[in-house]
Amino acid sequence: MMGEEGCVGIFWLLRDGGGPCEVVTRGCPLAVAEEYGDCLTFGEGHYDTWEAWRDGSLRLEPASLHLRRVIGRAEYEEWPRGRVVYERPAGLFVVYADRQAFPHRALVEARFGLPPGRSAMRTDLHYRSTRRLAATPGAPA
Repeated sequence: MMGEEGCVGIFWLLRDGGGPCEVVTRGCPLAVAEEYGDCLTFGEGHYDTWEAWRDGSLRLEPASLHLRRVIGRAEYEEWPRGRVVYERPAGLFVVYADRQAFPHRALVEARFGLPPGRSAMRTDLHYRSTRRLAATPGAPA
């Protein structure tokens, strides 16, 4: 999904059993992002995307059978999730996310192709999950 200048979109952090934390995403490059006030954003929401992945009507990125099984066994709000938006006045990508995503910042930035030094992470009450990830990237849950 990486664009030359970064992408906006939604994401989840998932883990299958004791495996590594993986980021699944849905988004778009800035050139086709939707305007939302002074920001650029991805128009699709978490619930509809999760349900489309569950029923197979939308391709999962990265395509993975084991992650599709994780999605099939859970509701969309269980796993840590967030949204990347672009604030035009500041020229900054802002990652609004569950606090559990913060230790996995590099994974999220890489999946969205965010330019170094041009992103910030912020918590948001919309993105509170019930599942717990390990405190360090790659550690078992």
